[in-house]
Amino acid sequence: MSDFTVRSDIEAAVGSDYVINREMASPGGVCAFGGMKQGDGSPVEIKGVLLENLNGGAPPLSEAALAARRVRHPNILPIIESGRNGNTFYWISPSIDARTLRARLGRGGRIELKDSMTVLRDVSAALTHAHLHGVVHGGLTPESVLISGGSALIADLGVPEVFTALRKRSVSESKTLDGADPLRYATPEQARGGEADARSDVYAWGMIAYELLGGRHPFAGRTTPRQMTAAHLDEEPAQLAIGKTEIPSAVNRLVMRCLSKDPSKRPESAREILAVMTREMLVPPPAPAAGRGQKLVIALVIGLAILIGVIAYLGIQR
Repeated sequence: MSDFTVRSDIEAAVGSDYVINREMASPGGVCAFGGMKQGDGSPVEIKGVLLENLNGGAPPLSEAALAARRVRHPNILPIIESGRNGNTFYWISPSIDARTLRARLGRGGRIELKDSMTVLRDVSAALTHAHLHGVVHGGLTPESVLISGGSALIADLGVPEVFTALRKRSVSESKTLDGADPLRYATPEQARGGEADARSDVYAWGMIAYELLGGRHPFAGRTTPRQMTAAHLDEEPAQLAIGKTEIPSAVNRLVMRCLSKDPSKRPESAREILAVMTREMLVPPPAPAAGRGQKLVIALVIGLAILIGVIAYLGIQR
């Protein structure tokens, strides 16, 4: 029923400019649709949420205020339009050939360290640019990270009030959390009902980094809002296994610092994250230890060199 209401409200608002042609998975309480722009046929994604699911039924912000948050960056999928109609708040973004990080994680199997580092670096670059312009995401999850052409982009940037409201609603409900629920990536202070800031995005980046590098969510066994809130407030994630996955020690320390319960112990913004990720990606990986075959070749080369030296020495003596 909510999807039908949201779709009807959106079509009434933008039907002269956009056509909705399919329903998409609805992550974390947000209804999503695929469509195209009238005239040029360019593909778009349209997302909406019922106002009754937000704080007091009020729209998050005015269009002018939301427009001021529309920063441009190669690693940010922009919001090109937003608004309110009827009982729905909606926003529209270009549709690109991409898959979500959630979909990639859901396939199982190990993601190569280089690919994981690239994703995390790209996300930190997007957040750094946003934070420098005073914009926070507030609802970063693997669902809002898109993988396209070997790069990562973040979507849904600029509507943190939506995710704050959905997170607060989630806390009050008795349900099983889905993978995209903002509560799974909320800071301890947000779990208590606080608002999002740059350090909220830092914490969410740390949660995603832990899941990507470690192969599981830090609090994977917590499936209800009560359990997840308690974990954010009181439980310390286990250290990532450096030796097993060859995670650079500097990245390991960064991830665990981002997951600090105390906001003052986290990086103040994503700029520090980007600096560490960039530096680590420029450092060549250590050479692998020589195997038995390599050791044999090395021994033969050394032996040959010694033999040549002896022959040369004897020749000189004659």
